[in-house]
This record gives sequence, C-alpha cells and structure tokens, in this order.
Amino acid sequence: LFALTAIGPLSAIFDLNHTELYIDNNNQSLSRSLGKEIILETRKVALAEGIEVSEDECLFMFNKIVDSKQTNKSSMAFDVLYKRKTEIDFISGEVSRLGKNHGIPTPLNDLMYKMIKVKEGMYSWMINIGKLKKIKTNFPVLVAKKAIPKNICKKLISEINSSKSFDDMIMGGRSRINKGSKNFKNYLKDSRYSLKLFKKFNSKIFFKKVEKIFKIRFKENTWINLNNPKSFNPKKFTPKRKVNSKELKKLLGNNYRNPILNLDIDFSVSKGGYRLRPHRDDVNRLYNFLIYLTDIPKKNGGSLILYKKKSKKNIRKNFRRFPKDRELKVVKEFTPKQGTVIFFKSTPNSYHGVKRFKEYNCPKRFFIYGSYALNKPVIWSFKNNKYFPTIVPNNKRML
Repeated sequence: LFALTAIGPLSAIFDLNHTELYIDNNNQSLSRSLGKEIILETRKVALAEGIEVSEDECLFMFNKIVDSKQTNKSSMAFDVLYKRKTEIDFISGEVSRLGKNHGIPTPLNDLMYKMIKVKEGMYSWMINIGKLKKIKTNFPVLVAKKAIPKNICKKLISEINSSKSFDDMIMGGRSRINKGSKNFKNYLKDSRYSLKLFKKFNSKIFFKKVEKIFKIRFKENTWINLNNPKSFNPKKFTPKRKVNSKELKKLLGNNYRNPILNLDIDFSVSKGGYRLRPHRDDVNRLYNFLIYLTDIPKKNGGSLILYKKKSKKNIRKNFRRFPKDRELKVVKEFTPKQGTVIFFKSTPNSYHGVKRFKEYNCPKRFFIYGSYALNKPVIWSFKNNKYFPTIVPNNKRML
C-alpha cells in the first residue's frame, strides 16, 4: 500500500511510465522526492493505526520499482486511459479518511485523491471507448458493447427523427445528414446531444485515443499506415459527390506524403429495403466507425457483415473495391444493439456490407457512421508489402 499511494496516482496523473517519471525526467529529484513524501505521509497514518513500520521498510518497494527502470505504467494509469473507475478510494482516499480519524493532516494524499477524481470526472458521459475489445477478423476491428448509455441513444434518436430535412437517400432507404452540408449545420444547432458527440469525435485528441487503443490491441502482423497525418482539420470533410475514374485521379493526386486528417460523419436513419453490398470504403479513409442507436432483431436484418476473400493466397497484391459476392466469405456479423460502437481500420481488405433491412414489427434503424479520412490516399503496409491505390479507368460515376 505504501508504494501504491505514490506510484499509482503519479503515473496516472502525468500519464508517464516509471522510467519517464523517475529516471529520464530532467527534474527526477523532484518526482522522486514527491513520491517519498507521499509515502512518509502515509506512514504517519499507519503508525497511528498501530502498524509499526520503519521509513526504510516503507520506501523499499518504491525504490525497487523506481531503480528497476520499468517502462510500464501503473494499473491506475491504464484505468484512466480506458475510462475505468480507479481504486483511488481504497488507496489515497482511505489514507485521507484514516488520517482525519486520528487528526493527522494528509495534504499530499488528499491532493492525489482529488486529482484522480478530477480525471475520472473528465470521462466522457457520452461514449466509453475504454470498452473497445479486439475482434478476431482478417483486418483490425474493435467493438464495444454498451459504450453509449441507453438514455443518450434515445436522445440522439429523437434528434435525428426530428430533423426537418436530410441531405440524401441512398442504398434503397438510408437517409443521411452529412458533415459539411448547410443542413448539417442547422441540424447541430437544434440537436444538443448530436452536437456534443460530434465535438467529441471531431478532435485530434479523441482520434489519438482511438489510434492508441488500436496500437495496444494490435501489436503484431497488422496493417500499418505509412504516411501518418501531421495535422487535423476539424472543418474539412470529404465531399459527397459522384466522380469518374479520371476525376478521382485528379482529386487524389500523386503525392501521398504529409496528409491532413479530418472527420467525416453522418447521422442516419434507414427504412425497410436498405442494403449495402460488400465493398471496401474510399482509399483515403483511415478508420471507420459505426454507432448503433437502436436494437434490431436478427430476423429483421440490418446487420453489419464483415467478409474476407475466399482465395487462399496469404498475401494479395490488390483488392478490388467492389468484389463479387461469390468471391467472399462471411467472417463476422453484428446485429444492431443499442449503444454498440464498432471501429475498424479501412484497409484494402476491409470488406463489409449491410444485410437487407426488413422493417416490420421493429423500429427504424437509427445509426451514426463516419471515418477519419486523409486528403490523400492511405498507403497501407502489411508484412512489408505496400499497397498503393489502383484506379481502373471507366466513365462510371460513383461516390
């Protein structure tokens, strides 16, 4: 407990591992001194409780951890990262409580307790990405059940349902309100919860948190983006218009370095008949996400389906955007469940689609779909194989 009163909170507050905090830090003498002062303050309370312990015994574990040059963070730091409730009540909080009982001031433990509580208070009330878990598929996918509270889902549904107009209707029954449209701006003015969710996603900080979770969950044999974005433009969006192959080449250009990142997002509702054929998304998309706002029975369809190529080749040189159904095999199916959030890397093999939605004896399919996209194509690498965009010449105009 003595070491925990210092090691846990300090690592979580500064979001640093033990080496960064106590060894590499230019002011390491201050960080070490602070840790020791917290522990010795805790010792005073322990002595009042009848626990005989020397200063050396109290500091033994702290010194051992610090001098071992560990590059891991405390469990409390990970609790804060993944938006989980910490054990601060039973550590610094308990020391403070016992100190009050004995009339012993505990200003440092009080401070640690308050700062971690402030951290917990910063957790988003709208979405908990700390629940994201790795799903076994052929491309990187993370899923979090009940990541958004039911009451928030209901508020978002009410706002989408009350929208005065939609930008378009696609895929046999999906009505969208798209970022970048005049209608989108008007919608957010009248939609408090949608605005809060949009602001949460439309930030570099939130993107970095999602990216960090992907890096932690997928460490080996994974798809990597070779040109990381240096900046995030919250005002930018990918235009929703149809172009042919010649126009697409002009839009994408041939210099793929130093891309700029932006959020694309739409608030959607679909009626019966909505279906999305198997495909992979635009070549400029880095991460895609789907938020289910309603529960839809499996028999009614509307499920997100993930596919993989039936080909037994371990490494493919290219992936067509719209493969034929007979070329694919179903890997995973996600029946719409209220509050579920799905993130996946928009890799060349990230084939997905939506089963035809049958609207009978069930609510409409309310959801939010979006992506973190670049202003240039994403150059992916898998097992040292690079994948550049291939555009087949044709006059067909597509989104």
